[in-house]
Formats: sequence, C-alpha cells, structure tokens
Amino acid sequence: MRVAVSKTLVFAVVLGLSLSLGMGCRESKPKTEIVKLEGKVEKVIPHPDGTGEIVVRYYSKKHKQEVEGTGLVTAETEILVNGKPASLSDLKPGEPVSGEVRIERDRKGKRLVALKIHIDRAEPTGG
Repeated sequence: MRVAVSKTLVFAVVLGLSLSLGMGCRESKPKTEIVKLEGKVEKVIPHPDGTGEIVVRYYSKKHKQEVEGTGLVTAETEILVNGKPASLSDLKPGEPVSGEVRIERDRKGKRLVALKIHIDRAEPTGG
C-alpha cells in the first residue's frame, strides 16, 4: 500500500511541475505575422547583391503617432513601380508606398522583412 501511495505522490508532483513549467494552458504570441503597411519612403539602402533595407514612415495605431520602421528587402521581395517589376534602387525617398511586411519575433527582438513594396508614381506627361 505504501508503494502505491508513493507512486501516486510522485506522479502528482511530476504533473504539477509539468503544468507550472509551461506545459499548461499558457497563451503565447505568434512568432511571425504579416501586416499591410502604407506610408512614405524615408530612406533606401541598397546592397550590391540587390537586397537591402527600406525605411518607411507610417502611422502606428498602437502608438497613435507616426513612426519609422526599417524593413529587410530580400531577393524574394516583390517590388513594383506603377505595376511593373522594379528594383530597390528604383525607389526614391518621399514617395508614397504600400505593401506587406512579415514581422518575425524571437528572443533577440523583432525583425521586419518586406514581402511586397508597391509604388504608384505619376506618369510624366508628354509635350
């Protein structure tokens, strides 16, 4: 009888520790999320390999003010100017921009990766 009580007690302790160490019903934030973004190009930092960074000023609902965000531009980033494929070096500070950003979170913080960058420029008129 003593052995059965000891085994039950050990099981209860192990179960209690498992639940208290995070195996219970604790909510966790997603590690990545994709958000749409609209703003203004502040700075373009192209790298020789075609990748780079883009700094965009946009209104943050969370902060209730304009903020700047720097997004990593990869070889997979879709860049369109007036609906046509373009490169990072085609973008100019001051231009309105829209697109999608993947927010990656880990222990070191968060990283923004540009998935889509769309610029609509006024077409020059001939004459």
